[in-house]
Formats: sequence, structure tokens, C-alpha cells
Amino acid sequence: MSHPPERRKLPLIAVYAETAANAEQRVTELIGAAGASPAEVHTLIAATQAGAVEGAQGEVIGLDTQAPAGSSDQVHEGWLRAVEAIAGRLAHIADRTVRQARTAAAVPATPPVVSRAEPASLPTAVDSVGEDQVHQVLEAAERVFVSLTGYTGFARDLSEEILAVVLKSVSAEQQEGYVRRMEAFAAGNYERLGQLYGKYGPGGRFADESCCYLTHQPESVVVCERLDTVPMWLEGVWNDELDAETVLERFTKFWRFRLGPS
Repeated sequence: MSHPPERRKLPLIAVYAETAANAEQRVTELIGAAGASPAEVHTLIAATQAGAVEGAQGEVIGLDTQAPAGSSDQVHEGWLRAVEAIAGRLAHIADRTVRQARTAAAVPATPPVVSRAEPASLPTAVDSVGEDQVHQVLEAAERVFVSLTGYTGFARDLSEEILAVVLKSVSAEQQEGYVRRMEAFAAGNYERLGQLYGKYGPGGRFADESCCYLTHQPESVVVCERLDTVPMWLEGVWNDELDAETVLERFTKFWRFRLGPS
């Protein structure tokens, strides 16, 4: 019995992901220090990313007449169809990147409006998060997570332990309305979250709970929201109190760089 030939693995760019993540964090800090809101910063970065993808699409379109010399008409036709498919996918990715950023930016901000004549106050850090807050946020995160995955085999004790730390990256001014904020984030990023869990979550093609257990836990919804809002603050509280730095690093790469097409 003959076996089909093993599928050749396509080359994957794996050089710039960490550099890009560090650069994005630095740009976020600099623009934020200039007074821009997190939503505005996210939108600006997304526009830059979409422009880079659009530039790559232009390069791909230029390949439409570069089929190997001497190829048959069928090869030329197949070449053109492949170029069209790739160019179309890149255009979709660019559009989706901007659309998701605009959706997230449309979520109403919860901090109080500050008069232009008064300097904006810095967010107030919290030393600890109460059990009631942890439970309320976890219940909301569970609803989102289960609706996307159908999975209920997560460790609730672990969720509570992690949320007690992660929620320290939510300012005192935003704690009360955070459940609504997280739910609005989930609604605006439902497709993207679905891609994350569909690829790395329970039953996903690349699921590996031992590598990154967050993909199998509902508090990951909160981690995603914090990564898109205050990544440096989240990293600080996580690394100070949780002995799992590589888990957050891997999860961050999954969320930012390794989601497939919708």
C-alpha cells in the first residue's frame, strides 16, 4: 500500500517576532507618555502593521507575470491563481487588523473625564484585589471562554490564583467597571479569541497545555485584554508574583503573532 508523500514544510519567518513585540511595547510607552489613550495607541500601531501587510501584498502582486520561463499554459494559470489567492489573503489580513483595532477603540473608556486645564492623574495601583472582584471577573471570563471552546475542564483554583495577580494591572479607578470593560473587549475581539482557542486551546490543532496552560484557562480572556491595554504593567505584576514567566511569554506570542487566518 503506497503512502502519500510527506508534506514539505514551508519556511517560517521566526526572526522578528520578539523584536516586534519589544518595539511595540516601547512605542506604546512613548506615545502613552505623550498623552495618547491606550485605544489610540493600539489603533496607530494596527494601522502601521496593516500598512506593512499592504506593502507585502504589492510585492506579491508583482509576481503575477513571473512564472518560471518555459512553463505550460496550465502552469502559468496555476501560478496566477496562487498569486491572486495570496494577495487576497494579505488584503484580508490588513483590513482585519485595522477593523479589529477600530472595534476595540470604540469601547467606551471607563476613567473619568479630566479637564484640559488639569493635568491627567496617573492610574492608582492596587496592592491586592478582593475575592469578590476575582470571582465576578472569573465568572464573566468563564462565560466568554466556554462560549468559544465548550470546555469546562479548567482548574478554577488556578484561575483564581492567576486573576488575583493579573487584576493588579487594573487601576483602582477601573476596578469597579472592569467586568463591563472585559466583556466589551471580548465582544470586539470575538473572532480573534476564537482563532486563539481554535488553534492553541482545548482540542486545537496545536494545543499543548504543558507548554502554555493559559490557552486552556478562562482567565486567558483577561490576560488578552490586559496585553492589548497595559502590556508592561501586566508583565510587571506577573513576573513579580507568578513563577511562570515563560508561560506569559509564549501566550503573548500566540496572541500577537501566531494566529492564522479567520
